[in-house]
Amino acid sequence: MEFDVNIAIIGGNSKIASAIISLLTKETTWNLYVYSMTLHQVSTERIQYKAIPYAELKSWKEEFLSVRPDYIINTAAMTNVDACEDRKQDAWIANALFAEQLSRIALIIEAHLIHFSTDYVFDGAKGPYSEHDQPRPISYYGKSKLAGENAVLKSHAKNTVIRTNVVYGLTNDKQQDFVKWVLDSADAEKQINVVDDQYSNPTLTDDLALAAKRIIEKKRCGIYHIGGNTQCNRHEFAMEIAKVFHLDESLFIPIKTKDLHQTAQRPLISGLINLKAHTDLGISFSTITEGLVRLRHQMHVQNQE
Repeated sequence: MEFDVNIAIIGGNSKIASAIISLLTKETTWNLYVYSMTLHQVSTERIQYKAIPYAELKSWKEEFLSVRPDYIINTAAMTNVDACEDRKQDAWIANALFAEQLSRIALIIEAHLIHFSTDYVFDGAKGPYSEHDQPRPISYYGKSKLAGENAVLKSHAKNTVIRTNVVYGLTNDKQQDFVKWVLDSADAEKQINVVDDQYSNPTLTDDLALAAKRIIEKKRCGIYHIGGNTQCNRHEFAMEIAKVFHLDESLFIPIKTKDLHQTAQRPLISGLINLKAHTDLGISFSTITEGLVRLRHQMHVQNQE
């Protein structure tokens, strides 16, 4: 692909965006324009950072008419599942309306929109799920994300939807994920309850970044399920984290989801079948052991810098 391709990445402070930026910086000469609500980075010759509030739709339109990105990658979302239940309007604006507006802008500037979504669009009754399974969300987070998906998929802009689940990878102090929660709890010698009845296939951010790159290179449209090669429950995942990072396994207490009394329902038997992505994009996805070993090495390198 020619060197002057312009890639806009929205949600620049997310761990998925961080992995995409890292990979594209190393393996391409594409120009990157990274957007977020607040700035934590300094622009370079290759990467331009800019803060734009997601509700300022006029600003987004003006920005993209100026930059003219060839691809727009949207990693931004309101992902706190219980907060989405309590603040439905905020969730709808962030997860549905913003995706709809991006689709309209992408059509105007003839850009290809790549939009990230979630396995929470399914009910978790009989996962893992393929791209052909019918969504049936049971939380407002899932409903708002499905609405965003539909806005993107039904638009006349070129589009791709990437569904993923239980994302983990190299993070900074402002980013959170399941692995960081487990590591921070162990570091504080704090016992935590971890559910043993929620199943998924945890996804390494590096695999998501590679999938986004391959979608751009191959100009792929439609829905792709991107998930790791290990189907497990959260407690099993925590125990594997403990093994790889040499943590005290007694700190992680198995518990049932119903005993947490959370505001929003969670899909229990979930996860995503990655066969389409594996064959069409040519990616071998990480098992949780492979992903965690890679993450441990990356954290070691990060701490040495």
